[in-house]
Amino acid sequence: MTFVPLQPPDLPPIRARGTPRCRGCGLPRSMCLCGALPRLAVRTRVVLLTHRIERTRSTNTGRLVARLLEGAEVRVRGEIAPRARPPLPEGRRLVLYPSPGARALSPDDARGGPVVLLVPDGNWNQARRVVHRDADAQGAEPVALPQGAPSRYGLRRAPHEGALSTLEAVARALGLLEGPEVERRMMEAFDVWVHRATCVRLTGKLTDGAAAPGAEDGAEALVVREVDGAESG
Repeated sequence: MTFVPLQPPDLPPIRARGTPRCRGCGLPRSMCLCGALPRLAVRTRVVLLTHRIERTRSTNTGRLVARLLEGAEVRVRGEIAPRARPPLPEGRRLVLYPSPGARALSPDDARGGPVVLLVPDGNWNQARRVVHRDADAQGAEPVALPQGAPSRYGLRRAPHEGALSTLEAVARALGLLEGPEVERRMMEAFDVWVHRATCVRLTGKLTDGAAAPGAEDGAEALVVREVDGAESG
């Protein structure tokens, strides 16, 4: 079986300043976080079903999931010229989305065979269409997160109370499936990323004025695979 990994796209510069951004974390290259991010070994295979528009948004957190988790995969929906769809990893498929009838995810789901966790990555309308239309999500069991602490994201307006960013949702899911240490380390990285992204919006630099440590460009570790089936409606 041969997969053809794609490079993440060149992200458009920050509009207000024309600042080039890292393709791995979406931050300005002087603030790139990629070199400081851990690589976390997990049993769960996380597959992000990312809308094509999300792929280039600087506030997208799905790309951080791919940077943090070994074996994580990004599949892009809605491309004009999509490539053939590779098979999903072997395992029991769960789709993380609070659709009607979705049961609560629990640590019991990690027992037994491997789990493939499908995670829609986009706004709520895009995520709903992924769940109902994407071939990878068809037949997967819908699961939802138990009620928890409010989001620490703050870079976008929440569509409703209790909404989480993609990374926060994956971190909480893996906290149940893998243990609290994985969730803790993901959220530590998330908090640093949110801080830097907020500084970019306000001042274009970190609060102390210094360039952030990290790799120049984190593109090499982000694996993106095209899928068939253009998005519509």
